[in-house]
Amino acid sequence: MIERKAINPNREWEIIKFETHHNKPDINGPYPEHIVNRRTLLLFAQCFLADYQTAKTKKYKDFFRELYRRTMKTYFD
Repeated sequence: MIERKAINPNREWEIIKFETHHNKPDINGPYPEHIVNRRTLLLFAQCFLADYQTAKTKKYKDFFRELYRRTMKTYFD
């Protein structure tokens, strides 16, 4: 079994904050569908990161860490 490195929640929150507040398109109308889909991924990532931080057992920490990493990988790809 491969041991996964723990994530730094404070750093990850800064990444999410930058993406949601500063990396916005200059659009005065409704956002295009691809941007809405990416923003939805950020919402999922926020939930997974919060769950990672509050998980009590290693099993759940590993689970939420993997969900968070996969979500962010999808977001940045």
